[in-house]
Amino acid sequence: CLQVVYKNNDVRLELSRLAKQGDPKMKIHGVVAFKCENVATLDPITFETPESFISLPKWNAKKTGSISFDFRTTEPNGLILFSHGKPRHQKDAKHPQMVKVDFFAIEMLDGHLYLLLDMGSGTIKIKALQKKVNDGEWYHVDFQRDGRSGTISVNTLRTPYTAPGESEILDLDDDLYLGGLLENKAGLVFPTEVWTALLNYGYVGCIRDLFIDGQSKDIRQMAEIQSTAGVKPSCSRETAKPCLSNPCKNNGVCRDGWNRYVCDCSGTGYLGRSCEREATILSYDGSMFMKIQLPVVMHTEAEDVSLRFRSQRAYGILMATTSRESADTLRLELDAGRVKLTVNLDCIRINCNSSKGPETLFAGYNLNDNEWHTVRVVRRGKSLKLMVDDQQAMTGQMAGDHTRLEFHNIETGIITERRYLSSVPSNFIGHLQSLTFNGMAYIDLCKNGDIDYCELNARFGFRNIIADPVTFKTKASYVALATLQAYTSMHLFFQFKTTSLDGLILYNSGDGNDFIVVELVKGYLHYVFDLGNGANLIKGSSNKPLNDNQWHNVMISRDTNNLHTVKIDTKITTQSTAGARNLDLKSDLYIGGVAKEMFKSLPKLVHAKEGFQGCLASVDLNGRLPDLISDALFCNGQIERGCEGPSTTCQEDSCANQGVCLQQWDGFSCDCSMTSFSGPLCND
Repeated sequence: CLQVVYKNNDVRLELSRLAKQGDPKMKIHGVVAFKCENVATLDPITFETPESFISLPKWNAKKTGSISFDFRTTEPNGLILFSHGKPRHQKDAKHPQMVKVDFFAIEMLDGHLYLLLDMGSGTIKIKALQKKVNDGEWYHVDFQRDGRSGTISVNTLRTPYTAPGESEILDLDDDLYLGGLLENKAGLVFPTEVWTALLNYGYVGCIRDLFIDGQSKDIRQMAEIQSTAGVKPSCSRETAKPCLSNPCKNNGVCRDGWNRYVCDCSGTGYLGRSCEREATILSYDGSMFMKIQLPVVMHTEAEDVSLRFRSQRAYGILMATTSRESADTLRLELDAGRVKLTVNLDCIRINCNSSKGPETLFAGYNLNDNEWHTVRVVRRGKSLKLMVDDQQAMTGQMAGDHTRLEFHNIETGIITERRYLSSVPSNFIGHLQSLTFNGMAYIDLCKNGDIDYCELNARFGFRNIIADPVTFKTKASYVALATLQAYTSMHLFFQFKTTSLDGLILYNSGDGNDFIVVELVKGYLHYVFDLGNGANLIKGSSNKPLNDNQWHNVMISRDTNNLHTVKIDTKITTQSTAGARNLDLKSDLYIGGVAKEMFKSLPKLVHAKEGFQGCLASVDLNGRLPDLISDALFCNGQIERGCEGPSTTCQEDSCANQGVCLQQWDGFSCDCSMTSFSGPLCND
């Protein structure tokens, strides 16, 4: 150690202090640490997991201070140091809950090292080095501050900074955390700028030679005293790559970390360190939701969101953050079979001018195929990334000055917080799994009772979804709804269950000869339509007649290029039509049948002579989910909620003397033609 003071009579020049302050007249060569210690005794430590951390006493660095340490890792992300001051509520009448704190942090994001500092009059965020520092080599970090100015150096490259505003005092009130944060962060206030804290990225790697204000800190001893799990009193780099042993189960994607493997389970339907635990499935029938009401209002500038879904509906809300105070939202929904991401950062800043409105991205198509799909969203400030399954990511940049997302809730199934919504997305019908938001697997946390701020009526486990079933008890029963909107394209979905061979399920007439019909003919489904240049018939594909008293799923669509698709359960039929492209419908949409006198005037290719007798459910008209009874313009005949099947079903001995039992909706009849008997039961 050497303290350089030059004295000439009464002139006293503290050369070492001038050098430390970066005086332009002083030149520094090599690594000069402005401290004096016997450094040989400081052992390195390794943080082996993102959850491991050490808490150090409060750093009293109001006006000046210095921190230096060495670190070494191959991991891209992690919070290395963090401390904050007392919460100050902003004097902003519109948003009194916006809490501000002084804070100091050093974090790694995407391999880069950042210094973050706020002394009460604005945050600075400095990238300490242009190159990435997660190459497994040792790096020496030195942070010096004096009032509003200071430097951060990595090895010998110094980056000076000056904090904005007037404040020169860094008022820290809490412990100084090294390597990460507490699991239960209730007492901590996270500044939105410290992305690793909000994303739950703890540091995994080595630290040595920690000095605070020139004093060495024996962090190995502190780890022993705090009996911290996952802290090792040495630092070695294993040469074997952990992923070589394929530790991730169930197709999880493995990434080599620092002496550990990291599994990305988001596309698997499993959770756990090695994707070994099956993730809970939630089933939604269109009247169900799960709502996470967070204990404190959240403000974030970075989010990692992933979820898996399975649905036959082209429209429906998957997940949304909602706020009670603003139109802020990060929302994922199905829109015409694609995933749509909407991010709206409404104006919640004090100095904020008008909001720039929502940013939207689309990804994937035909995702309502009743298969599992994985959606991932990554937001970092203004940059957005949306990925579906293994397709290429869609990216976008947000306009406007705002990067802060405010939310009180994370909602699925139904959006309940609607005050600031211009249009409400359709309720979700289908299954969700593995919903993870900034490291929290909410569906499983709710199921296991690990969090107590979860409200839901969606059902755990995989259930076949029959939404809003209605029974048409006679062939003369039908309802009329508002005209079907199918001018340029359409998407229809419904489920049915019947014992009848024939019956008209849906009919809408239009201008000229335009019309659309869906009917059962001899147990098979027919889709008949005319766009203006002649009627067309597409027969749905099924191995056997559909009047087997089982539920069947039907999807019928037409895109803007006149590609018609009929899907019955898993079998798909497609057909393109040339010529006219628009289906110009007028008058009412009839479901279940029409008035008796109308059957005579139905178009030629339509077979139906009577209505549909049986159950319909889950009716979806272009994303609108009508209630067949309460939304009906009028009802005719006997129509009831629920699905009560045949009261009496065919048994082996229903008909005597080898008569053939014919199942009907309101009972059965016997076909005696192949016997020498007659009568209702072939026993006369």
